[in-house]
Amino acid sequence: MTETFDSAERINVQLAQILSGEYPDDRRVTITLAYCNLALDHHTAIIQLFRNKLYGSGLTLVRPVFEAMLRAHWVAGCARDTEVDQVAEDPDFDMMSRVDPNRIDAAFQADGFFRQAKTDAWKAMNAYTHSGLPQLVRQFSGTKVAASYNEQDVLEGLRAATASVLLLGYLLAKFTGRNDAAAQVEQLFDQGP
Repeated sequence: MTETFDSAERINVQLAQILSGEYPDDRRVTITLAYCNLALDHHTAIIQLFRNKLYGSGLTLVRPVFEAMLRAHWVAGCARDTEVDQVAEDPDFDMMSRVDPNRIDAAFQADGFFRQAKTDAWKAMNAYTHSGLPQLVRQFSGTKVAASYNEQDVLEGLRAATASVLLLGYLLAKFTGRNDAAAQVEQLFDQGP
């Protein structure tokens, strides 16, 4: 798994380099940029936790990375100006009830991609994030209390988080007219774990 962790880490570093620089002072852009930065931070933490065999803790961060990706797409492509202002100013604004993957699919002509991604992954991500049954059963190895995460679960979590940061990076590049950067991000998808 070390090679997979190395690959994810390289993608994270390259993505941060590709997206570095100044951005316009526009709320949609700055919110999207903040989500991207937060997701890259969580992605780095996931990799480090996995390297230290803290798989349960790493898996809890997959959903926040996925949520950041969904939220950024909603802000960039779906939110009304008043909603963007609420995201920026109101800590009690209930954003997730508005983040509809069908609207994101329509806004980005994604042909059901976001709906399918949420449908396929949401239940498992919630179970890992909220200490559900998948987390609980992996706290035992036979009759001993010892973590027993299988490699496939760990790799799927890392792949989901890596895909989410790449989608976020691509969104940020395209949304800000950085087409060369978007093309570079697209190439990173082929290097994924």
